[in-house]
Amino acid sequence: MGSILLVESDVITSDAWASAVTASGHAALTASGMRSALALIREGGVDLVVVDVYDPRAGVIELARGMDALPDAPPIVVVSSSPAAPQISVRIGAALFLPKPCEPGELAAAVAQLFERLHPVRGIDDERTTRTRRLG
Repeated sequence: MGSILLVESDVITSDAWASAVTASGHAALTASGMRSALALIREGGVDLVVVDVYDPRAGVIELARGMDALPDAPPIVVVSSSPAAPQISVRIGAALFLPKPCEPGELAAAVAQLFERLHPVRGIDDERTTRTRRLG
C-alpha cells in the first residue's frame, strides 16, 4: 500500500494512529512537529500526510507552503477540533478534513478510502486494455 506520515505531538495518539494505519496495510511514519514532518516529506517516499491541527498557528500553513515547493507533494488530511480547522483545510487545499474526536479506526478507514481514490488498484481488465493499447 502506501507510506503515511502522521504529524501528531501527543505520543499516545500518534502511536494509536500508527497502529491503526499499519493494521490497514500502510507503512506509518511519525513526526511530532511541522519542521520534522517537512524534512521527512523532502526525503521522499511519503504518499499521504495526516496532520493534527491543534492550533492554527502551529505551522500547518507553513508546512503546506513548504510542500507546495516540492514537485510531487503528497496530499494532506487535517484532523482537528479547532474551530478554525475547516477553514484552514480549505486554505491549504487539504484532501480531507476529519473533526476530532476521531477514533484511530475512523482515521485508518478515511486514509484507506482516500488512498484508494488517489491510487486506484489496477484490475486485470485495466491491465489487458493497457497492454492492448501498447501493442496496437
